[in-house]
Order: sequence, then C-alpha cells, then structure tokens
Amino acid sequence: MDESPGESRSTNADRGAGGGSSGDGLFQTRYREVTISAIIFGLIVGAIMNAAITYAGLKIGFTIVGSAIAAVLGFGVLRGLLRKGTILETNIGQTIASAVNTPNSGVIFTVPVLFLLGYRLSVSDVDFWLITLACVAGAILGGAFIIPLRKQMLDIERLRFPSATGVAVILKSPGAGAAKSLVLVAGIVLSMLIFLPNGLTNIMVRASVDELDRLVDQGKITAEDRERTLAIAGWIENEEAPETVVARGELLKQTKELKDQLAVVEKDLDAVDEEDEAQAATLRAQIETLQTEIETNQNSLDDLKTPLFSDELAMRAFMATHEEAAWRSLRSRQLGWAQKPLPGYADLNLRLRHETDDDGELTIRVDRDRDGKPDLYLQNDRIDLGRFLGLPDQLQLVFAIAPFAIGAGYITGKAGLLVLAGGVLAYFILNPIVFAMGWLPETVRAHEAPDAAFLAFNRPLGIGLLLGGAMMGVIVSLPAIREALKSIVAASKAKAGADELGFKVLIMAVLAALVLLFIAADFVGNKPFNTTDPITEAPIETIDATAQYNGYTIGFESKETAAQWSEWTDDQRDEFMAGKRARPGLFSGLNPHVRALLIAIIGAIWIWFAGIIIAQCTGMTDWSPISGMALLTVVLVLLLAGTGAVVGAVLIGAALCVAITCAADMMADLKTGYLVGSQPKRQQIVELICTGLGPLICMFTLLLIVQVNLQTTGIPIGPGTETVAPQAQALEAVVTGVQGGEMPYALYGFGALLGGLLGLGAFAGLGVLVGLSIYLPFLYISTYGIGCIINMIVTKTKGRRWSEDWGVPFAAGLIVGEAILALCINMLVLARG
Repeated sequence: MDESPGESRSTNADRGAGGGSSGDGLFQTRYREVTISAIIFGLIVGAIMNAAITYAGLKIGFTIVGSAIAAVLGFGVLRGLLRKGTILETNIGQTIASAVNTPNSGVIFTVPVLFLLGYRLSVSDVDFWLITLACVAGAILGGAFIIPLRKQMLDIERLRFPSATGVAVILKSPGAGAAKSLVLVAGIVLSMLIFLPNGLTNIMVRASVDELDRLVDQGKITAEDRERTLAIAGWIENEEAPETVVARGELLKQTKELKDQLAVVEKDLDAVDEEDEAQAATLRAQIETLQTEIETNQNSLDDLKTPLFSDELAMRAFMATHEEAAWRSLRSRQLGWAQKPLPGYADLNLRLRHETDDDGELTIRVDRDRDGKPDLYLQNDRIDLGRFLGLPDQLQLVFAIAPFAIGAGYITGKAGLLVLAGGVLAYFILNPIVFAMGWLPETVRAHEAPDAAFLAFNRPLGIGLLLGGAMMGVIVSLPAIREALKSIVAASKAKAGADELGFKVLIMAVLAALVLLFIAADFVGNKPFNTTDPITEAPIETIDATAQYNGYTIGFESKETAAQWSEWTDDQRDEFMAGKRARPGLFSGLNPHVRALLIAIIGAIWIWFAGIIIAQCTGMTDWSPISGMALLTVVLVLLLAGTGAVVGAVLIGAALCVAITCAADMMADLKTGYLVGSQPKRQQIVELICTGLGPLICMFTLLLIVQVNLQTTGIPIGPGTETVAPQAQALEAVVTGVQGGEMPYALYGFGALLGGLLGLGAFAGLGVLVGLSIYLPFLYISTYGIGCIINMIVTKTKGRRWSEDWGVPFAAGLIVGEAILALCINMLVLARG
C-alpha cells in the first residue's frame, strides 16, 4: 500500500534514527515524499492561506494555524484528484503550505503600525522592499536557528506540540481525506455566497440619468452628484459646455503646459556649467517669465471658480470643445459622473418599525440620519439586532455578515468564549455605565455612546490589557526560557545525524539572512527620517541634500536650506528634533553603518533566543507570546537607534515576529514529520527554501487592502475601516509612549495591570484575548462568539471527534472563502481605478 513507507519510517523516527540513508537525495524515488506535485500544491495552498489569513487577522487581531487545512486539502488533491499521494508526500505538501502561510502573523502584528502613524508604503517605495527583505531574512533565520534543536526538543524532551500532533492524526487517517476536502470546499462556496452581496457593494458602476432621483432617495449618491451628472449629460447631448467651464479648462491646460516647461528649464539650469554665466542668466530669465505667466493664470483661475465641477472635468470640456477629446469621454467617474454600488443586502430594504413622537415625526431611535424614513436594520455588512429588538440605544447588539468570523470562532471553540465575554463586558456593561455616570461629554446622545465610549475608554483600556497580558506572557514563559537554555546546552553536546541538515548549510543560511537584515537596517537607518524640510517646513518631494545630527539623517529640499541648517544653533536643531519626537538613542554616536550592523547582530541574537522561547511555549502549551516579543523588540530598537527611527524599529520588529513564528512552525512541522516517519532533512530543506515567499505574499496582500481602504474610506487601515489591525494599534500606543506623546496613561496603566492579573489565570494569553475583544468592533466579536457556541453545540450533540473531523474543515472553508472573494473584489476595484 502507499502508506507502507510511512509506517516503516514511523518506527525509525520513534527510535530517533530517522529513515533512509544519507545518500538519499531530496527527490529520491524509492517512495513518494518530495515530489513536484507536493511542491506545487504546497506553494499554491500556502499562498491562498497566507492571503486569506492576513485578511482575517487584520480584522480580528489574531491568526489561525493552517497546517490542518493544508493536510485535509492535501489528501483531497494529491490522493483524491491525482490518485497517487502518500502520507509522506501529503506531509511535505502541508509543510510547504505552512511555511508559506505562517509568516503572515509576524507581518500583520507589526507593519500596519506604519500606516497608523502616517507613513506611506507602496511598491515603488524603497521602504516597502526593505521591510519585505527583512521579513524574508527573519523567516530564514527563524528556521535555521531552530533546526539544531530538533533532536533535543522532539527525541529527548518529547514536547507535545498539540496542533502538530493533531495534523499527524489527520495524515495517519487518509481514508476520509477526500471527503473532508469536499466539506472544506463546501464551506468555501457557502462563505462566498454569504459574503458576495456584501463584497459586491465595493464595486461601483456608472449610474444612468433615469435612476439618479431613486439613487438620491436611497442615499447611494448625493444631490450634488445628481446635479453634476445631469449637467454633464446635457453637455454631452448638446456637445457644448458653459463658457466659464471651458475658459477655466483652457487656463488650466495652459498652466499645466507652463509648469511642464518650467520643470524642463529648471533641469537645464541645474545642468549648466557654473562658469557659463551667460547661459545661466538666460535660463533664469526664462524661469522668471514662466513663473510670472503661471502666477497670472493662477489669479485668473481664482476669478473663474466652478465649485460643482472639478479641474479635470473643466480641462476635458475644453478639449472636447476643441475636438481634442470625445464628448462621451466626459461620462467618467474620475470626472464626476455619478457611480452606484452593485446591489447588496441593503437593497432588501428591511427597515425598523415606525415609531413617532408627539409631533408625528419619526423618533431619533428609528431615524438617526433624519431622512424621514426608518433606518435599515439589515445593512450590507451587518445586522443591527439590538435596534430591531428595541434594546436601549446605548447597548450595541450588532452582528457582522462575516462568515470568516464564524469559522474562526468554531475553530477556537469553547476557549473563544473568553473573547466574547470581553466584548460583552465592554459594550453591555462598561459603556452603559460610562454613559449613565455622565463620564462622556453632555452632547453625546444615547445612540452615540458606544462609539464615544470606545474612543474614550474601550480603546485605551483594551490596549493596556493587551500590553499587560503580552508582558505577563513573557514572564510566564520564563520556565520555557530555562528549558530553552537547557536545550541549547544539550544540543551542543549531541551529534547531528545524517538525516539532519549539516551545520555548514545552516551557518551559510544564517549568514545570508544576516546580510539581508543588515542591508535592510542600513538602508532604512541612513535614510532621512523627516518628510518636511526643517527650514521651509514644506513637504519634501525630492531630497537634494542631507546632514547628520544626533544619529539621524536629515533631508532637505535644496542645498540652500541645507546651508541654512548648518548655520542653526544646537538649540534650534534640538527644537526641530523635539517636534519630530526624535530623541537620540544609545547608539546615536556611532558611525551609521556600524550602528546598523550592531542593531542587525543584536536583532539576530534576539531572534535566535526568542525563537527558541516561542518554540518551547508552542511545544508545551500551543500558545506563544508573539505580540509581547514584538512590543519588546520595537522598544529595544527605539532605545538603541533613537525614538525617531520608527521605520527601522518596525523593520527589526517585523523580522523578529516573522522569525519566531517560523521557528515555532518549523519545529511543529518537524514534530508532525517525526510522528508520521518523514526524514527531517527533507522537511528542513523545503521549508527553508519556501518560507521566504510568505512575507512577500503577505506584504502585497496588506498593500492591496490598504489601497482599497484609501479608495473607499480615505483611511489606509485601522479605525474607520473594516481592517482595524488591533495588534498594530497596540504597537502604535507603545511607539507613541516611547516618543513622549500624550496618552491616557491612567487607563493604559489600569488595563496593563488587569491584563497582567488575567495572565495569571487560566492561561498566559487570557489578558491578550480579553484586551483584543474590548477594543475590537463588537460586530466581529459577536459573530465570532456565534462560531464558538456552534462548536460547543456540535461537540455536545455529535461528539468531539466528529466536531473536529468534519466541523473544522467546514469552518476553515468559511474563513478561506470570504477572504479569497474579498481579495478578488479588492483587486477588481483597484484594476478599475
């Protein structure tokens, strides 16, 4: 049978000898293990899970392990469709998928803080690629550092790794693998069908003139949109636009051409030899003439204002008038033509019951937007059950239309009720008390209390809980640190077997990753940290000169402003640096390249030590204080490099987070392989080779989500968007605190104390979970809680084994289905501009 090699090697593995001879190559053919099919399967499934779990993690603040999903799919694809998959081949497939998927938690816990702090990242931005490079280096370092401890942790200490053991159970019972894959696919399809009406509303299409009045009544466009669209439609029909619009368009076009000429002449002036004074004088005269013409045009434009119509529309109208563009080209969203969303749940028009006051008008309880109609209780993304049932306005009982949250809750099970309890505590106890006691501004009405209390109390208290819980997680991990040190000592005395990767290969991998980390840290550390010129305070479009001060590189928009900086006193410079919250760090006096090298080395050492701690925690309890480690790392780098070195600190923090998650994943995958008889060396090779792909996928997914958020809400990430990135919000609070910014320290401190005390309870991560639930939007917490309750009901009625064997694949499908569809819709939205 196909499974026989696995059974035979399992015996060898149990003896710690591994299987196969040292002469076996990676693609040996005696039995199916590392195959092209397994590699392709692992890469595709890993990429899909990475993107899906990145999307989900940014919404609910934590991620789920994807190994079980990959194992179930592996049997469905490799054995069900290809008809030749073995246990060992499926194990390699899930190992690769897990290696590609796992780095996402390290990225989404850290990198979004840059967007929250006002930084901008894009594919054309060097910082984006440097952070990605650092995360790739972290992924390789995490795996390479932990490999030498495999024999000690698995053969000698025999750490349990509960999730990895569960994956091994799935692999050892392949009979139901294909059926479970179908269940997972069913979950994906159902999730997509449920989310589709929600997601489609993000796609905007051109509205027709006939439906403008109806769209205004439905609140889908504004009266101004209707007026502008009707005007444009009239211009197109008559092939004529108002004279003021055409005149403005002509001036705008002329001004643009003049500015283009000015840019060319200024470039020519920069290229002129300093000794050629005549040529320089001629060019300066041209520049002065062009600037005068531009100023004249600008004054004329001030007298030709057309508030309803954009400058782009005016220019296009001028071009159409002079037959330089087609009149029908004015029918464009970019030019102001009204757009309508595709139909969603809100189009079912399910509204609250009529409720009038003494004057016969609808009460504020049922008509908050005062449009003369009862509000919808079924919106595109939520169901407001509290308002439908008539609960007091200060109580918020809302459920998100989010299958992924139900799936995540089901997979978590009974333990997830702690998250629901935190949400209930915040929104049903804390918020009503705050409102009743008058601790909110007097102008806040009952229905505004949940949002006002969230900003004033829930958010700082929740972040404090998360910080305290994270720190307590590190403290509770001290026994694991002790065991990790013992493992290091014991492993150094043990001789590696032929079925392990040799130290030479690992040292080469570590050195290569360390070089990548140094390059990233050096580039980021030596880039100007300021975005405005210290002298003119104008945004810097192109850096023309730089200077060094207190360990920072200062950028200037011209050599003239750089010269003025050199004339400033130290007090003036310190005042500028204080305004940027950029205090010097312990390494500020060092050469910038030496500073970057030291930070990279310290980061690598910390990655090595933290990775071992996390692997020990995961092996003993299946829980790890990743967020706490990230917070400590960012604070450490800010203290070393300076409080203004935010990008560098996040870069090292992201690398560490990715590394420690990959270290724990490597050891968990090796535990699974140990139980099914896989050769460790082959797993180690494929994981080290493939894991660097994970940060790349996650960073692009994050960028996609940010771009769509900017297009739809004007906010990159965090509060005000669907992707609230709660872990990054906590990191933002820490960075702001270290920089000396104003914070509600009392609430943070009380929350931290409470989080630490909760961490002494059932398990170390309790403070983190309750903190997350307090400052996450309740609509996701409540929906997540439904999943937890469904798990408990299914377990009670069908038994734990049935609940895990069949319920978990279906729940995983709910997560993956919504995420895949949401990301596809996001890509379509961006592609359509």
